[in-house]
Amino acid sequence: MTDHLSIPNKDPLEVSLKDLIRFAKKYILLVIGSAVVCGILGIAFSFSVTKKYTAQTILLPEYSMGNDNSFFSMAMGSDRTGAEKLVPELYPNILSSTPFGQYLLKEKITDVNGRKYESLKEYMARDTSVSLLSKLTSIFKSSPPTKSGPPVSIPSPGIMSLSTQEQSRISGAIGLVRTNVDSKNGIITLESELTDPVVAAIVVEASKNYLVNYVEDYRTSKTSEQAIFLESRVTEAKKRQQNAEYALQSYRDHNRSAYLNVARIEEQRLQAEYTLAQSIYSDLIVKLEQARIKVKEERPVFKVLEPTKVPTSRSSPKRLTIGFIFGVIGAVLTMFYIVFFKEKFHLKLLADI
Repeated sequence: MTDHLSIPNKDPLEVSLKDLIRFAKKYILLVIGSAVVCGILGIAFSFSVTKKYTAQTILLPEYSMGNDNSFFSMAMGSDRTGAEKLVPELYPNILSSTPFGQYLLKEKITDVNGRKYESLKEYMARDTSVSLLSKLTSIFKSSPPTKSGPPVSIPSPGIMSLSTQEQSRISGAIGLVRTNVDSKNGIITLESELTDPVVAAIVVEASKNYLVNYVEDYRTSKTSEQAIFLESRVTEAKKRQQNAEYALQSYRDHNRSAYLNVARIEEQRLQAEYTLAQSIYSDLIVKLEQARIKVKEERPVFKVLEPTKVPTSRSSPKRLTIGFIFGVIGAVLTMFYIVFFKEKFHLKLLADI
C-alpha cells in the first residue's frame, strides 16, 4: 500500500471588501493629507511661473458671389473658380508661412509700460522674460556652428536665402499666433499668448490685417489685373478717339467748299475711323466698369464678431489646475509608498505564489 504524499495547496491571496475598508480607514487621512499638501505646494509653485495673457479676435468671413454668397457654399467649393479655392481651412497655412513671419517681425511694438520698439524683431531680441522651462531646454539644444564665408549666389529671384538666426526668428514670430477655424459655424479665431498683454493684442491685430489683406488680394488679383489692363486700353482708345475726331474736324475745316468726290471719300474715311474709335472706346468703358464691379463682388468681407482687446486677466498659469495635478500626483505617490514600502503587498503576493 503506497502512501500518497498530499501537497497542501495554498489559497491565493484574496482581498475582501472588509480588508479594503480597513485599509481605507487606516490610510485615508494620510492619502488625503498628502494630496492637500502637494496641492498647496503646486499652487505655491504656480506663483513662480511667468504670467501670460491671451489676446484674441473672432472673424466671420462673408463673400459676395452673386446669389450663392454663403460661407458654407464657399467652403464646399461648388461652382467655384480657381480663386475661390482658398477656403477658411487653409487660413492657418497662410499664418504659418515665411512671408507672414517676415511681415510680423517688421510690426512696430509698444509694450505695457509704454516703451516703443521699431519692430517685433527688436522686441523679441530685448525681451528677457524667458520661463524656467525654456532656459532648461535651451541648455540641451545644440545650435549649429555659424560659418563665415562668401554669400550664396541665388539662381532665381523667387528663391529665399535665410540664415539660421533669421529662420529661427521667423519661426518664433509665427509661433506667437494660433489660428482656429470652426467650419461648422464659419468662425475664425486668432489668438496670441504672451507675457505682455499689449504686445499680444498688437500681434493679433497685425495677424488679422495680414490675413484679410492676403485673402482679398488672392481673390481679387485676377479681376484687378483685368481692370488695370482695361484702364490702359481705355486710355489708348480715348487718345485714338480724340486724334480721329481732331483729324476729321480739321479736314472739314480745310475742305468746306470742296465738292470733289475725292474729298468726300477722304471725309467718309475719316468719319469711319472716328466712328470705329468711338465705338471701341465706349465698349472698353463698359468692360472697365464691369471689371470694377466684379472686383467689388469678389472681395471678401470679414465681419469682426469680437474685436481685439488688451487682456486684463491672465490666461496662465491656472493655479487651481496646477494644484489639482500636484494633489493627484501626491496621492498616487503616497499610495505607491503604502503598497510597496509600508505594507509590502508585492512581497506577500510573491510568498503566496
